Amino acid sequence: MRRVFLTFLFLVISHICSAPDIDFRLAMIKFKSLSVLFIEKYHETEFSRFINDLGLRESGNNWLSINSIGCFGEWQFEESTLKFLGYRKITLRKFKKNPEIFPRELQLQVLKTLIKVNLLILADYEHFIGDSINGVVITKSGMIAASHLGGAGSLEKFLDSNGKINGTDIFGTSIYDYLKKFRYYDLE
Repeated sequence: MRRVFLTFLFLVISHICSAPDIDFRLAMIKFKSLSVLFIEKYHETEFSRFINDLGLRESGNNWLSINSIGCFGEWQFEESTLKFLGYRKITLRKFKKNPEIFPRELQLQVLKTLIKVNLLILADYEHFIGDSINGVVITKSGMIAASHLGGAGSLEKFLDSNGKINGTDIFGTSIYDYLKKFRYYDLE
């Protein structure tokens, strides 16, 4: 009886401890690829939601918009920002005359370029992500929005001063306001 039990135990253990069959491994590979695809689509959706909400806040998502201080387009670009990014031929005067020189698709391309540039400038400030300043948690999306509002330099001053230097635009919207309003987007 003891031998039968030990043989049975050996067979059960060897079956449990054997390597998974090929179907299981293929299923796991497929699961991992689907997981990566899902995560990529999730982040694309979050980024789209972020830029849509930023455009809504800046211009009501009106790509033809021109505000009272001369910022224009859906994301309210200053002429100096466009020049800095290499778009020297797009000016407010030309945009007023013919908005087609700066269509929404090009505005989106410029916005993405500006975000990349701001993130490069702010690379040394990523350690602030997760910290709380004046009750608002610093997030990547909040930092992107705040640097869009006042430039990366204004955000750096805010972070370096622990919120004591809180620049505002001409309408009174502050770096803190954008850090708070745009903190909930998962842009990792």
